[in-house]
Amino acid sequence: MTIEICATSIKSIINAQNAGANRIELCEDYLIGGVTPSLDFTLESINKSKIPINVLIRPRGGDFNFNDEEYEIMIESIHQLKKYKINGFVIGFLDENKKIDSNMLSQFRKITKGYELIFHRAFDYLINQDESLELLIKNKFDRILCSGSVVDSEKGLDRLKYLKKISNGRISIMPGGGVNLKNFNLFKASNFKEIHLSAIDKNISLDSNYNIIREIVEMSK
Repeated sequence: MTIEICATSIKSIINAQNAGANRIELCEDYLIGGVTPSLDFTLESINKSKIPINVLIRPRGGDFNFNDEEYEIMIESIHQLKKYKINGFVIGFLDENKKIDSNMLSQFRKITKGYELIFHRAFDYLINQDESLELLIKNKFDRILCSGSVVDSEKGLDRLKYLKKISNGRISIMPGGGVNLKNFNLFKASNFKEIHLSAIDKNISLDSNYNIIREIVEMSK
């Protein structure tokens, strides 16, 4: 099982790789759901990381209905980051009708050719998820990070299993949102191949916790 850690600090990256995680989703501003990391932080992360890094491309917190200027910022961020050793990109957006703009989707796939491309939890807010899943497959996205249309992926488990069933191996469904030591085995038992978590204990810090990640890795075997 692939363990992906949402990392917002260098310490999180070091803890993740030392604990045996497989991949990093890099972002900043965890408390608002994550935004595109600064170039300085990204370059330092690339230098420190021994495991693949996928970068979140999100210009701001809040909803996922972006305006033209924000889309241009996202596109420019991707072009800039392609100069460096990035494994892939994590994007997500919806229009005022809570559907995916298929033309914009094609544009993002075109400029990220050769890179992993992930559609993030904006998927949970789409009203036409079955149709959207097929559109993401058509555009050769690698995976969908979602929580089953609720905040907590444990509560969305039935929906996640449904999405995995209809995807039929054509795209990976990666649960994320509220994944922790107590509920991890629910996802493992449901045969998900990938899992996404921050592994943060807010009582300690906003860094991904080595001990939590290590235990998750051991449980995944």
